Amino acid sequence: MMRTVATAAAFALAGLTVALACGPFFESFVTVNTVGPTDLVRYRAGELGVVKPTFARRYLVEVYRTIGGVGPIPPTPPWPSAPTTRPPVERWTDIQNRVVIPDLRRSLRPISPARLSADYSSFDNCLDSSFETAIAAFDERLKRYGAARPEVQDWVTAQAAVFQNCGGGPLVLPAAAPADADARLRADRDYQIAAAYFYATQYDEAAGRFRALAANAASPWRASGRYLSARALIRSVTVPSVVKDAPQRLAAAERDLQATLADMEATPLHASARGLLAFIAARARPVERLHELSRRLATSKTIALQDLTDYTRLMDIALGEIGAAPVDVEALTRGDEMTAWIVNTQQRRTDRSLERWKQTRSEPWLVAALWSLPPEHVEAPALIAASGAVPRNSPAFTTSGFLRVRLMIQRGELDAARAALASLPGGPGPGVDAETANLFQAARFAVAGSLDELLTYASRRIVPQFYHVSAEYNAAPPSANDRPVWDDDVAAVFNTRLPLDQLVAAAESTRLSSRLRIRVAQAAFTRAFVLDRPQEAGRAATALRQLAPQLRADLTRYLSAPDRDARTRAGVLMLLRTPGLSINVAGADDDVTYKGTEPRRVFGHAYPRNWWCGVNGQFEHGAASLIAGPDRLPFPPFLGDAQRRATEQEVEALKGLDAPRTYLMAEAIKWARARRTDPDAAEALALSIEGWRWSPCSYGQSAFPGDAFALLHRQFPDSEWAKKTKYWYY
Repeated sequence: MMRTVATAAAFALAGLTVALACGPFFESFVTVNTVGPTDLVRYRAGELGVVKPTFARRYLVEVYRTIGGVGPIPPTPPWPSAPTTRPPVERWTDIQNRVVIPDLRRSLRPISPARLSADYSSFDNCLDSSFETAIAAFDERLKRYGAARPEVQDWVTAQAAVFQNCGGGPLVLPAAAPADADARLRADRDYQIAAAYFYATQYDEAAGRFRALAANAASPWRASGRYLSARALIRSVTVPSVVKDAPQRLAAAERDLQATLADMEATPLHASARGLLAFIAARARPVERLHELSRRLATSKTIALQDLTDYTRLMDIALGEIGAAPVDVEALTRGDEMTAWIVNTQQRRTDRSLERWKQTRSEPWLVAALWSLPPEHVEAPALIAASGAVPRNSPAFTTSGFLRVRLMIQRGELDAARAALASLPGGPGPGVDAETANLFQAARFAVAGSLDELLTYASRRIVPQFYHVSAEYNAAPPSANDRPVWDDDVAAVFNTRLPLDQLVAAAESTRLSSRLRIRVAQAAFTRAFVLDRPQEAGRAATALRQLAPQLRADLTRYLSAPDRDARTRAGVLMLLRTPGLSINVAGADDDVTYKGTEPRRVFGHAYPRNWWCGVNGQFEHGAASLIAGPDRLPFPPFLGDAQRRATEQEVEALKGLDAPRTYLMAEAIKWARARRTDPDAAEALALSIEGWRWSPCSYGQSAFPGDAFALLHRQFPDSEWAKKTKYWYY
């Protein structure tokens, strides 16, 4: 029966895991952004911070312009606010329902602006502007003819037929104009029939009919005929999946658009025509268009945001990140300095960046070369010297200063790195934002000459997190977030690069804030306990007892235990009562961990952060990945060879331990069998069964939970813990 219940519980837990894929959600706090600048206002004022190759290309365009003295790019417009009026399609539907006679109105389908393509994708076929134009035309005809005239009803009925083609289905054409219709209504009908073919995706027919409108000098639609023909030709290339004669169609569309620009009566359409010509150029001659945009973006004081959007899109295509195969990089960058700089910076192309720096001695190419140069390269000393000569008032100063120190650290020139860091700002201020200060702090952390220095430089500041989607957005962290934090690189050093005695000494030091010191102390105690190092465990327990009042009674019991067995039982019970304990020091914060202080005393259910799943040495998102590289985490320089070997041995020993839930349940079972009437043994068994369920790690099935459950109910049937524990779980 218990196995049946346990199996059901296992399935229930599996269902819970699936549900967790959509939540809960946590707001991560960062100390370094890699996709875009931390402070866009300061960035556009020339304070670039530390420029990174991982920045979105639009921000690298800004870097090139800023260092070159051209000026900032206008900010992306904010997201449009919610419309204050009803959607145009609804307002048109009101007109349609009011004017079209009931018999015809009942035959009309609801208007669907989007249409399904042959490949089952969908596209916006009838745009808001289509309905706005129809509403404006209705108002004009109402004034021209009067509400009671049949001409108005005839025009609205015909337009209703046009919009029946928006959502798909067979072609619906307006009825022919009445025989006695005036020239204006006949011209309107020619336009409406052409529009019906357009929305029905019969683009060739539509283009021919629109061009015929342009040839009719008496038509009020004459000036828009060539423009609309071009739109139909462009749609004929972009809506179908494959078009064999696309170049010829786009060339014809270009001719129509050029004719539109030459027509002064079509002046209201000129801006849109120029935009469509740019679209055609990007599609028909992408590299040529990219170079044209690059020259404009690199040199013009005023630019259009659409040019920036088109440039970055063309770069995505040319580099093979979306769409077709990539363009040859040499052909892409030849004769285009800004594009060459962006490509070489992002791709870390050492030879090209170094060659261009030698030729130009410019600051942009110095930055590109510094990011890509291997530390053993023969030109490294020259780049270090050049970066040291960048003046403080240069927009490239903070980037070159950070990269200079970075290269020194990678070369093992730690004394030189410390001297260089001494000349760099120690915190945020004019020209130095919080993120830049964090990176300088991370470099000082990497070259720390003592444990005291390491702890001093471990703390960082939370910075606004950068999101790059269709529009830029900087999410400010919560207010009053001035408490120090650290990043994953700091935690990785504590977890994999410090021996236990140094971890304990860090827990005893007052250099850290109490919140961060608790993180170290709990890890030092847990590691010492599971490694059976009672001396270090006692020191860590003493430090933790001062910092964590909720653990004070359990820690006192541990410290006052009369013998080894009693001490082991006290430690096991404290671990079981405190699922927030871990062998790992936690790294980057989120909105939950930032508020926490002491190790958690209840099992996490919605998001089970209980105990640990192994030694955590990951730091790919921390500042150390920018300094040492994502796969290289050096030992603190002040550790000797013996301490480094001891650290490696301790980490391997921790990796070889049983999973926490297995270890704790085995200890609880052993305890209950040895002390058959000890009430604390009943609590240990019950908590081990509960903890087995909520372990965050994946393991195979085991007989342990069933054994613990049976032992609890056999030896302690009347205990409160047996009554609370009605099930066990695989």
